[in-house]
Amino acid sequence: MTAFTGTWRLLLLGLRTDRFKLAPWILIIAFFPATVYNSYSTVFATRQEAKELEQTLSTNPAFTLLIGPAHHLDDPFGFTVWRMQVFAMFFAALMAVFAVTRHARAAEDSGQAELVDSGAVGPHARLAAAVLLAWLASAAVALIVAGTLVASGARTAEAFALGSLIGGMGVAFAGVAAVTSQIGSWSRTANTLAAGVLVVSYVLRGVSDTLADSEWMLWTNPMGWGELIRPASERNVLPFVLLLAAGLVTAVVGGLLSRQRDFGGGLVGQRPGPARWRAGIWGHTATLNRAPTLIWLATFVFLGFVFGLVTGTMRDFYERNTFVRQLLAARDTTEADLTLTFVSMLLLMLALAGGTFGIQIAARFTAEEDEGHADWLLSTGLSRQGHFAPATAVALVAPAVTMSTGGVVLAVTAASTGAQVEVGDVARQALAAVPALWLTAAVGLAFVGAFPTLRWIAWLLVVYWLVLTLFGPLLKAPDWLLNTSPFHVIPRVTAPDAEWAPVWWILAITGALVAVGFAGYRARNIRGA
Repeated sequence: MTAFTGTWRLLLLGLRTDRFKLAPWILIIAFFPATVYNSYSTVFATRQEAKELEQTLSTNPAFTLLIGPAHHLDDPFGFTVWRMQVFAMFFAALMAVFAVTRHARAAEDSGQAELVDSGAVGPHARLAAAVLLAWLASAAVALIVAGTLVASGARTAEAFALGSLIGGMGVAFAGVAAVTSQIGSWSRTANTLAAGVLVVSYVLRGVSDTLADSEWMLWTNPMGWGELIRPASERNVLPFVLLLAAGLVTAVVGGLLSRQRDFGGGLVGQRPGPARWRAGIWGHTATLNRAPTLIWLATFVFLGFVFGLVTGTMRDFYERNTFVRQLLAARDTTEADLTLTFVSMLLLMLALAGGTFGIQIAARFTAEEDEGHADWLLSTGLSRQGHFAPATAVALVAPAVTMSTGGVVLAVTAASTGAQVEVGDVARQALAAVPALWLTAAVGLAFVGAFPTLRWIAWLLVVYWLVLTLFGPLLKAPDWLLNTSPFHVIPRVTAPDAEWAPVWWILAITGALVAVGFAGYRARNIRGA
């Protein structure tokens, strides 16, 4: 028996068991570029309109930080690359990370891996099958992206270049997940570490695109390599090779590390809990969510600091941009207004990211139930409402604290660099986004409390809001559709005619959803391990 005995059978098993889990990822990521490509004639009546949009976008570097530089918008494929490449790479990487972690790490958490390894299976077979599964899914995304774009009228070389960079990101981060699956003691830890690498890569790419003379930073991270392929113009091969090489090397490293840890454990061991139950159910819930809360808080502090430094460079950007200088000279706007618009976009990015935090906490509550811990707690005389209340409080408070902290760090950092921005305005703008975070958390709580088997709908709804908020305005979606996203209706706090009615509606819906969660948890059966 070799180290890889059984890999092929485990791969076939993974394809069978994951077909309904991977299919939505593959189809959504793969078909969206063609949708954007075919919408070009709807978005722009003439090529001149596209050129004017490209010039307008040059005045707001927030879009560059968010989705990359806007080039070649007068061509349908160039517009598609600008709108899709960064986010398609991001979600392809997440797809690969979740697939590898699910089979390499989560299988050990649930005990399934112990049954598999007791058979005629080599020591590297499970990890190899998990990585190959993610690579196959990434290849499927690449081929479908290229095929649908060619069918829509795009040039073949360009279409396959875009598909390659999206699929290449999946290959690279499948390897990253192979490593993090050996480091963390639980699948949640492995996913968090891999997602952290992805976020750092995203930030480095955005900072490189925004700052002058910093293209070298693109060569330091996988997302930068993907952007350097430049499918609408140069179609460079070397960055694509780097993505594939990174995926292969990290997968090998993951295999080597897997021999250095105990089954069910990680290279970083889990610290044992206290001998006695601290502070009852509230202390128990706080302990369960302490690690993810600290990770999210550190992430938002880091992002706030980086975004604040970038905001401090805006004056140099305005001086370099001829169109902005003309606007300022004509007094059509002010430097402070442009800077606050930029900061508002950065805060929107933080809010969209933080929207998943509350759902993550709600999902942790369900995990406790699936593992049988809820039965133990409720057998002590703890009421259903008493069990659900601490999770609800943490799901609402923790995202608000992280968002507010990130906004304050951004404001203070930007002000310390001399940016034309008021700390109080930025802090209030960050607080204005908190109700949207509460609504996403409430959606997760409602499904966890009343319909736990359908909690995936909460994640799907967050993805819908993200796509609608980021892509809806440029794709000229109707106002009624845009207003279904709580992130789209966040008011501009410094505007004299700021509209606060949607915020009150969001708060009312949040309260109703939390009530649904409480009522549902009280009435339904408790699931156990």
